[in-house]
Amino acid sequence: MQREGFRVTAAFEEHHWWFRARRDLVEAQLARALGGRAGGARRPRLLDYGCGTGFNLRLLARYGEAFGADVTNPQAEEFRSVPHERFLAIDADLAQHRGTFDVVTALDVIEHLDDDVAGLVSMRELLGPGAQLVVTVPAYDWLWSGEDVISEHRRRYTRGTLERICRAAGLVPRFVSYFNLSILPLAAAAILAGRVLRRGEPPRSNLRALPPRANEWLYRAVAREARCVGRERIRLPAGASLVARCAA
Repeated sequence: MQREGFRVTAAFEEHHWWFRARRDLVEAQLARALGGRAGGARRPRLLDYGCGTGFNLRLLARYGEAFGADVTNPQAEEFRSVPHERFLAIDADLAQHRGTFDVVTALDVIEHLDDDVAGLVSMRELLGPGAQLVVTVPAYDWLWSGEDVISEHRRRYTRGTLERICRAAGLVPRFVSYFNLSILPLAAAAILAGRVLRRGEPPRSNLRALPPRANEWLYRAVAREARCVGRERIRLPAGASLVARCAA
């Protein structure tokens, strides 16, 4: 099941509208988290915790020295594209990097963890003085679908539960908001319909290849919202996903 999650991610994360819009949001959050560090004499160090295939290191590398960290997993290796010198094994390498990163990202990661607070504590320990953590998670248990099953999610979140676990891990939330509000009705309808129409069938991903024009239309429909949230111009009251920017 985990291999299937990696396969689906690798197949869609470059071009699919959902991944593209999330990158727009994350890029804006990186700029907020770094503040003036990006233009300083020292190149910032950035870590994508739970990096999966490693695709998002391309984004982080625009802002400094980028690394990816994940568990050592033979099922993931065939899809992972992180250069060897930029990949850190969570169980073996991270202890020597405590307190060295300017930004850590965890993009749809903590919902996979049995103990999300302990996971956030581990991420906090990687932050240097004045550094920040950017987290995204899926929202609302009632949106649970085959995507959650094949990705081996443990839970989905509300704004309140996300804020609480961040504080429990010793982090200070600076900005927390839902995003993907514009697609929430469509996502809810598709998931609820799938529960009825595919009852008894094996779980499967919600991601589908779309005609290029439809994919581009959906991207444009959500990208402006994603950028506004990422730049912290608005806090949305609902959405299919959540973002939190936290300080140690």
